[in-house]
Amino acid sequence: MVVNQMLDSIDELRLFVAVFEEGSIRAASARLGMTAAGGSKRLLALEDRVGRRLFNRTTRKLSATTDGQTFYQDAQAILASVQEAERGLSDATEITGRLRITASASFAPGYLSSVISSYLIHYPKVVVELDPTDRTVDLVAEGIDLAIRHGVMADSTLIAQRVSPSRRLICASPRYWEQNGMPASPKELSDYDGLIIGKENRWTLARNGVEKTFRIRSRFESSMGEVVRQMAVDGHGVALLADWHVADDLRSGKLVEALADWTIGPPSGIYAVYPSRANIAPPVSSFIAHLKEWIAAHPVEMATGRR
Repeated sequence: MVVNQMLDSIDELRLFVAVFEEGSIRAASARLGMTAAGGSKRLLALEDRVGRRLFNRTTRKLSATTDGQTFYQDAQAILASVQEAERGLSDATEITGRLRITASASFAPGYLSSVISSYLIHYPKVVVELDPTDRTVDLVAEGIDLAIRHGVMADSTLIAQRVSPSRRLICASPRYWEQNGMPASPKELSDYDGLIIGKENRWTLARNGVEKTFRIRSRFESSMGEVVRQMAVDGHGVALLADWHVADDLRSGKLVEALADWTIGPPSGIYAVYPSRANIAPPVSSFIAHLKEWIAAHPVEMATGRR
């Protein structure tokens, strides 16, 4: 009975962390393979047991309380310890096979390569193939086991686990801002030269519950985020890029963020995406677990944009 109660508590902690990261009971429940009603019931049971309200709820929004924010840090530490204990009970060298991964051409060398290097040390019998590309990959048709994707996840039949939050920001080189002035409000963005990834020439910004969308005048377009980043560094215009991608540039002063008090929508993140929840291969599940541990120790927003 005590063991069952302990396992229930761990599952509730996993649910709490998922709700905190997803910002939604429904999304968190789907991530953990349970119904929204079941997730809501478990979350209430956890709040009753700890004697604290962990989330403020309205009909349209869910946000963590101060107690919830503190509890999130503790819950992460507890789950990391549980994961480490589980790993200690299993022989990692017994996981064998081939793992085919795809990731963007900027995220693969900029962050993911270090994760894979660490994974290969811990799982010496797994062979990893990495396809760094910015094209849209059909996982099933191309026999890809796992995709690491960032940005906004579209509706899909694929399974997507958010492994880290991420944000996008508007930036340009200091020289470009000196020549053109920095925008005081989002509506001024239409006056600047836009450096566009793909065809995303409409940028949505939100603040204080107000959301506005603006069409950006295109100066340069590319499907490769790294090329757009370089054009921004070279002073050709304004770009909308991920925090992990430009972290080094912001620290060094090669790029300067604008409109930092606005949030770029819709919410983005970094996701582990795979074809099916059923019979997930050990190399896939072990890599996702390893990636989560790595991100906990090396947050992506502090990562190096290029190496």
